[in-house]
Formats: sequence, structure tokens, C-alpha cells
Amino acid sequence: MSWQLIGGLAAGASFLVGRAIYRRSHQDAAARAAGLEPCTDLTHLPISLQQSALWALSDGGFEQRMLSGTFSRVGGDVALTAFDLETLRERRGEWAFLPVEPPFRIAGVVSVVVCELPRSFPQVLCKHAGVGDELLDDTHFDRLIHVAKNARDRLGVKRSFAAELPALPTKPAPVAMPEHWRAYTHATELLDDMLNKGLRATLEQTPRRDLVIELVDSLLIVYPAAREVVGPDAFADLTTTALQVVDGVLAASANLTPRGVDVTVP
Repeated sequence: MSWQLIGGLAAGASFLVGRAIYRRSHQDAAARAAGLEPCTDLTHLPISLQQSALWALSDGGFEQRMLSGTFSRVGGDVALTAFDLETLRERRGEWAFLPVEPPFRIAGVVSVVVCELPRSFPQVLCKHAGVGDELLDDTHFDRLIHVAKNARDRLGVKRSFAAELPALPTKPAPVAMPEHWRAYTHATELLDDMLNKGLRATLEQTPRRDLVIELVDSLLIVYPAAREVVGPDAFADLTTTALQVVDGVLAASANLTPRGVDVTVP
């Protein structure tokens, strides 16, 4: 075995070890800032995550900086999982947009907070206006340094696609949303009732540009469409925003038993 080969293997091993240490240090820093604990994977999350627009836009992906914890809220305990998702489309050198009016895209790496609620909801998606609505293509530099994107350009392969639309209408719901917000759902009456019971005020107090909020079964999913969240403090801010939305959703919705029967609270 040549010394060049041994040196190459050693350099590769050093790179992998260094990358693992770097990612672990960032995961630990984000955990301390957010009051969460590192976790190893997302197998504890319900399969309903795969019914979300996030999943359709990303086509699945690869998780990093995974954190989890449980928080006591007025409406019940909420299990929270936060992570960075490198989309499978990013690995393939492509991106997708959600074919609603107006459409929007997400970044190749996006920071996500998933909250498991003690309630169940029909599918609802709320979107704040932002950069994702502009459907900006990847920059020439991004395509040049990305192996798959560079190969697509050289072969003349299409880079962007319409994602498969989940159980949502293409047009915004005809409800009174706060300024810069729009919503998509077939459960228009439920959404209107929740808005009138405090959800509108919650959204008004959550003016973060490009924020997406999804309700899917027992999950509330919160993520900024255009980019990942950089730094532990910003990651903690995203989890705080998600918990504020959780409080608004729980306060504006009926408490349900496992059989789906409304519980009257004196």
C-alpha cells in the first residue's frame, strides 16, 4: 500500500471526525439555548409528518442538529422536536414549489420545529409573505459548487418542479387573515372559528417573514421557507415562536377526547 493512499485515507478519516465534532458542538449549543436535549433521529414522530407540504416540497431528506423536549402548556403537554432538514431534492440538485396561488418554495436546508399536540386537526397551512414567494432559482455560484446541480446544468436537466399538492386547495381560504398572511385548507369554517377565538391575534404577534405554519392531524409544524436558521440563539428563537403558535392554537381550539368527543371545561 502506497504512502499516498495511506495519507489519503487518514485525511478522509480526519475530515469525517472533524465534521462529526463540529456538528455535535453546534447541536449541543442549540440544545442549551433552546432548553432541549439532543436526540439521535426522528423515528418518534408520527407518520402524519409525511402528509405535510414540507414533506412534499422536500421529498424527504436528511436531518441534522436534532433536539427534543416536552413543555407544559395551558392546553396540555406538548412534545417538541427541532431539527435542520437537508432536503432530498437538494441532494439531487433540484428544488420544488408548492403549486398553490401564489406558489412558494423552501430552501435546500430548512430549520423545522414539530410540535405534537393533544388535539387533532384537519390539514391547514398558513404562510407569511416572504422571499420564498419569489421562487428565486439557485444562484449561478450555488449551482457551480454543487456537484449534482452542476451536472444538471451541463446535461440541460430541469432544476425546478411543482411538488405534489397535499390535501389542500390551490386558492387561499376566504377568511380574514392578518396582513401579509394567507391560509389554505378545506376546513374553512374551523379556521375562521379559530381565527376569531384568538389565532388571528397570535399570527399578528408572529410577523416573521416567510414563516410557514402547518397543522396536520396532531402535528403543528413551523419553519421559515427561505432559509435555515443560523446560530443557537436564532434556533432557540424559532422554538419560542413555535411555542407561541402552539399556545394560540390550543387556546382557539376545542379540547378533544381520544374518541373525538368535545370536552366541556367548566
